[in-house]
Amino acid sequence: MSRFRLAPTFGWPVTIAATVIILGVTIFLAVRAHNQRPNVDSTATDWVRRSSISVIICLMLLGPGIAVDSTTRAVSTTDIVVALDITGSMAVQDAQYPGSDGAQTRITAARHVVNNLIDMYPDSNFAAVSFGNVATLDLPLTPDTYAMKSWIDTVVTEPTGVSQGTNQSQVIDALTTLLKDTRDQHKEDKIILYYISDGEQTSDETRSTFSVLRDYLDDAVTVGVGSDNGGKVPALKQGLRAGETLPSDQTWVQDPDTGTDGVSKRDSTTLTTIADEMSGVYQSIDASNDVGYPKSGDDTGSYRMETIEKPTQVVNQIIWPLAILLAVLLLWEVLAHAKTSRRLL
Repeated sequence: MSRFRLAPTFGWPVTIAATVIILGVTIFLAVRAHNQRPNVDSTATDWVRRSSISVIICLMLLGPGIAVDSTTRAVSTTDIVVALDITGSMAVQDAQYPGSDGAQTRITAARHVVNNLIDMYPDSNFAAVSFGNVATLDLPLTPDTYAMKSWIDTVVTEPTGVSQGTNQSQVIDALTTLLKDTRDQHKEDKIILYYISDGEQTSDETRSTFSVLRDYLDDAVTVGVGSDNGGKVPALKQGLRAGETLPSDQTWVQDPDTGTDGVSKRDSTTLTTIADEMSGVYQSIDASNDVGYPKSGDDTGSYRMETIEKPTQVVNQIIWPLAILLAVLLLWEVLAHAKTSRRLL
């Protein structure tokens, strides 16, 4: 349904004031010219034309248009934050996931997890934080899933030589800042954290609690990559990307206590504890189990885009006919003024 409606260009108060001033000045000048006859050059026709110009300008300010009923859509998205362990142990080749061809590096399994998350949460925003010796915000919150895929394809594990041991809580400060900013900017969104790691705590530092993140999260999942049996830790001078294989002459990190090749195992107990601290869940990834939704998600629709339709009105202003008429009257005014000027000369 459509109907005529006024939509003032500058709002009602300013438009009314401008209209009163324009019409008041025009009436004042017309009356003064009438009282000064025959000592003025303007004619009654001139003042009819000028009055018409003033009226048209006022009508344009009032914004005449057609109000059309329409529907707007308010969209509430889900924000997925991925925290990825990139310490040297993530290059251990003992991880599997559904569809994997034998044992893969843990960073490769992490890539599989992230790509699954992108498919699981369409129309959502993604952010990525990596942590090793330091925690880094690699990808600020964005709806660009291509950027997310590019990140997980290019992120590398830390070289073994720079590793100072894994402290699982190294990432807490970076996550706190990111999650707080996300909550402040997207108050109605659901924020879900996926924490991907092998769970090993090899640093001498005491691990801090993740409970400080609860205030900013709707859900949290710790994702364990690797295996309970573990695998040898490669001694790498350069980091390893997802999908890259270890060289055939690979050497291994030595266990200082035994002098033999060091073995890294997935620590499901630590990852379960971290999940509990965030009121979340722990999910292990292997040949039979894949990453999924948190327990609080009853179904996939719980985390998909939510669309709420609301009726509204849109006013399509009809200014152009008045603009054409105003242009014609202004041209007439210019020609009349030029004619009067020549006559006076």
